[in-house]
Amino acid sequence: MVRLPQALGFGREIESILLILSDHPQEIVRKIAEKTSIGDYRLVGEKTKLLSDTYFDTPNHFLSHRKLNLRIRMDNQDRWITMKTHPRRTLWGGMVRAEMEVPWSHETIEKVVSELKIPPQPLGPTSQPTPLDPIELLKSKGLVPIQHRETQRQVRGVTSGPEGSPVLAELDIDSVLYDFDGQKIRLFEVEVESKSEKGQDIVKSVTKSLKGEYGPLLRSWRHGKLATGTGIARLLKSGELRPLVDAENRLLPAAYDRLNRIL
Repeated sequence: MVRLPQALGFGREIESILLILSDHPQEIVRKIAEKTSIGDYRLVGEKTKLLSDTYFDTPNHFLSHRKLNLRIRMDNQDRWITMKTHPRRTLWGGMVRAEMEVPWSHETIEKVVSELKIPPQPLGPTSQPTPLDPIELLKSKGLVPIQHRETQRQVRGVTSGPEGSPVLAELDIDSVLYDFDGQKIRLFEVEVESKSEKGQDIVKSVTKSLKGEYGPLLRSWRHGKLATGTGIARLLKSGELRPLVDAENRLLPAAYDRLNRIL
């Protein structure tokens, strides 16, 4: 396991993932998005984000072999560079990881490449100007895109007190569209993520309440979106995916059993 470079300023991410397993997933999405409370907690605020994520690695999988993932996220016009590593599963079905997420800059990318000791890209015959785009800049460092997805995210804050109380966790209802060289595959999921010191207990409680209310329509999932997408790509390449998606290219419940086996 790679040692985290202290200079990159990693924090701790605590979250749980619940897949929506339904013949009518948008209906479940709507019902959860309209909730005003879950268990002992209130849901506050309503906003929708459109996220575009591109993940990178070297051609010889330098980062994935070290259990690191690196991405550029576009959130409206903002761009962020994110790195996650050291995933650890909890007994109640959640996930704890080290995470760094900061606004992208040339300096940050240079620091990431340097601190992670990513092997240098062989220089071409002519020197090129420094790219102004973060994706192109990462490519110039010898990294290649390994996955792209678009997520429509409905965001709700989780709080335990009256109006104006601090948000302790975040409930995200995601419609995720993976793009594999033009072949698009969609899935739906709910994420509950800690935003406070007490966060782990709240994530655990909200997750338990949601599963109690929706039963088999929500399934705890121990794999992040990157790993899930990697598994989908494997099934797509082997030809096994076709019977596991519906007419709108949404994953069927049976797809997750197959994915879980190969992941």
